[in-house]
Amino acid sequence: MNPPLADIPAGFEQMPAFGPFHELVGPLYVARRDAIHIVGLRVEDKHRNRGAMMHGGMICMLADTAIVWAAKHAREPRPKMLTTHLSVNLIGNAPPGAWVEAQVDVVRAGRRVVFANCYIWSQGQRIAQATAQCQVIGEETA
Repeated sequence: MNPPLADIPAGFEQMPAFGPFHELVGPLYVARRDAIHIVGLRVEDKHRNRGAMMHGGMICMLADTAIVWAAKHAREPRPKMLTTHLSVNLIGNAPPGAWVEAQVDVVRAGRRVVFANCYIWSQGQRIAQATAQCQVIGEETA
């Protein structure tokens, strides 16, 4: 069950799914504040582990998705991207019902490689930190 749109913070719009996996774990939402790209989600029961907190794998997926989204939007024309390195430090958690945001800073958008940092926040607390590099593998077609 998708959260009601009224439950999503102002300024966010639903992100188009990247494929079947994102359809399964979504919906995800996107916003931009200055140079920072943000991907958010409302933690649902399907996202939790046995300890009733957001699963670490879900946090890693959110970091990867947010970084690829930001990397794609850091260049024109928009490239196809492939994550070639992802490092995530899990430093907190989020319970079902919490709003979680992955805030991405693109450090460098080169011709072949994009480098980015990501911080994931929930309820005013940083719950993860990630760094990644994405390889440009071509241009996106409509």
